[in-house]
Amino acid sequence: MFHRFFAGLTLLTVLSLPQAPSASEGWQLPLEAASWRTLKVPGARENQFVLRGDALQVISDGSVSFRYTELPRGVVAPAQLSWRWRVDRHSPLASQAQKGRDDRPLAIHVWFDTEGRASLFGNLASLAGRPKVGHLLTYVWGATEPAGTVLANPYYDKGRVIVVVGAEGRTGEWVEVRRDIVGDYRRAFGMSPDMSALRYIAISADTDDLAGHSSAFVRALAFRLPQ
Repeated sequence: MFHRFFAGLTLLTVLSLPQAPSASEGWQLPLEAASWRTLKVPGARENQFVLRGDALQVISDGSVSFRYTELPRGVVAPAQLSWRWRVDRHSPLASQAQKGRDDRPLAIHVWFDTEGRASLFGNLASLAGRPKVGHLLTYVWGATEPAGTVLANPYYDKGRVIVVVGAEGRTGEWVEVRRDIVGDYRRAFGMSPDMSALRYIAISADTDDLAGHSSAFVRALAFRLPQ
């Protein structure tokens, strides 16, 4: 009896494991809180991340933090990332190149696993419960720089900031975005990425430097085949 019970339990466990999505088809990333973790910035207030229907609202009030998820291991993500975003309220736009003043109402981050010991969050990131991040791309809504501008991350030499929506952006309107990760990586770093090292996707807002307030939404975050 017991051996049948444990056999059945083992089978149930196997069937319950999340199945890695097929890279040939692409997949949508769920926005439910259970699939994501919050990354706090020491000494700063946290943003609020609230699921409203199929959209994630990001409220930032003199605060900064990240919500991130780890991608399935062993799956090479399709090279295109798409999403829809909307900003309803934001503070005066800021330059994304200036350290200590680079506030923005919304950003999507693509984090590649670190090579060697260097990491965005320090050499001992994993011991502190933080993801190991080597190269990274940050897609920004809200900047004084025009859309299409690529900037060095002012905090990390292996990071680049890509302005997707600049001062021309309108509040209260959904905007659909499709980004070629490989092409953006080549333009940012002058080399092709190892897509198997793509490990995390993150969402953030940043209003702690200029004590601003913003409210924004993200939905339909997905990997897709390039078109």
